Amino acid sequence: MKKTPIYSAIGSSKVFWYVVIMGVVLAGLAVPSMVKSTFYLGLLINAITLGIAALSIGFLAHQCGLIMFGAAGFTGGATYLFGIGVMHFNWSVTTAAVFCLVASTLICLLIGMVVVRARPLPFAMMTLALAQMLRSVVKITSYREVTGGDDGLTMNWNGHFFGLTQAELARPANFWVVAWLALCGVMLLAWWVGQSRTGEILRATKANEERMRFSGFNTYIPRVLAFGLAGFIAAVSGLLVGLHTAFASPELLDFTTGANSLVSMLIGGATVVTGPILGALLYTIGQDQFGASGHLELLTGVGVVIVVVAFPKGAIGFLQSGLDRLTGRHHASN
Repeated sequence: MKKTPIYSAIGSSKVFWYVVIMGVVLAGLAVPSMVKSTFYLGLLINAITLGIAALSIGFLAHQCGLIMFGAAGFTGGATYLFGIGVMHFNWSVTTAAVFCLVASTLICLLIGMVVVRARPLPFAMMTLALAQMLRSVVKITSYREVTGGDDGLTMNWNGHFFGLTQAELARPANFWVVAWLALCGVMLLAWWVGQSRTGEILRATKANEERMRFSGFNTYIPRVLAFGLAGFIAAVSGLLVGLHTAFASPELLDFTTGANSLVSMLIGGATVVTGPILGALLYTIGQDQFGASGHLELLTGVGVVIVVVAFPKGAIGFLQSGLDRLTGRHHASN
């Protein structure tokens, strides 16, 4: 009788993977005790917020084949909604955070009802146009009292968010727990939807939409829901920025901000939920190192080209291929 490889036996156990996930979550909470440098801990928090934004792009790209060029509109817009809630509606920080996420998701669902009917290229350009329109709106002088205009919107609030005051949320060591749990939450949510029947319909629609329609499947509503979920994930990134920095500026809505998320997704890959997160981490570290050299744009451009050409499926695709080869050799040896 052929022996079952230990790797396959463990890998097929759901209990094992639940234990692994819980272990990763708990290990992540211990990062502030291991990374004592405030600078590097802040760098990791930036990677998390960028990674969540990249995940929203990657989720929609993998499930629907649609790329959001205007992702900054959904992340930056959420930051502004949170700021308006605490500054102009005088809501508590928790109420403003809930408002930010709910309002952003509902707005994305409404936008999705229109844009998901478009082909990939027009879809990309429409999301970019929406982001640029929002950037222009927040800079209008007539709305300066609400949005802060070119100077941005500075936020001040009393009360606590998960037991943390505004001053405590500004400290990387304290904010890490909020950012890490938010990252784990959106990753699990994106993974769960991808594994659900809705995810199967989305991927089948991406492969052949006409066949799915002829088979009696509704291809429109799942795409709208997917766009709404992508908007929700992007809003989580924007909310984290607002909680940590207590500031919203027009630069958050700029194309270059959204391009950082898009490039992170390309670097990491979108086939699994960990891809955009890994891409954001690599991109953030690269920006820090390249910036110190004084040739940020040049080295960033060269690095992105090399990664995209050498690893078409992203860094996570390269790691998966290596793991498949190793496990294949292990199976062969058994």
